[in-house]
Amino acid sequence: MSNLVVSFDYVLTAKGGKVIDASTKGKPLIFITGLGQIIPGLETILLEMEPAQKKTVTIEAKEAYGVHDERLIYKVDRSKLPAQEIKVGDMFEVGQDGQFSPVTITAINGDEITLDGNHPLAGEDLTFAVEIVGKRPATAEELAHGHVHGAGGCHH
Repeated sequence: MSNLVVSFDYVLTAKGGKVIDASTKGKPLIFITGLGQIIPGLETILLEMEPAQKKTVTIEAKEAYGVHDERLIYKVDRSKLPAQEIKVGDMFEVGQDGQFSPVTITAINGDEITLDGNHPLAGEDLTFAVEIVGKRPATAEELAHGHVHGAGGCHH
């Protein structure tokens, strides 16, 4: 079922149990289903759950941030970058005609810079410990605006 407002608490871990991200106590993540606002594998699981239900699930990379794609790694001359003061790990957007994608600098070899357009978590299976805080139908206004309004959402 789509067009639900779902709020949930979570702790995200990668292989080895390293915590990558977590919701802040008392401030769950809130999204509208069916709009691509969270990774597909997690949305599917959350739709099956009821309020107050807890679950720990592992989402495979292909249903999370995708598999690592070597075609998204390429080299450019330093002169093509928006800044000359750079270091490995820096992120910025590249593109043209209003189409921009984030990239990460993964190597610097003189003026040859290696960029990676994969999401930093591409290729990773992710484990989420989740608890549904609430579910309700999205309002027509929320659907028109593409985001949640009211408590925990946008206030405009």
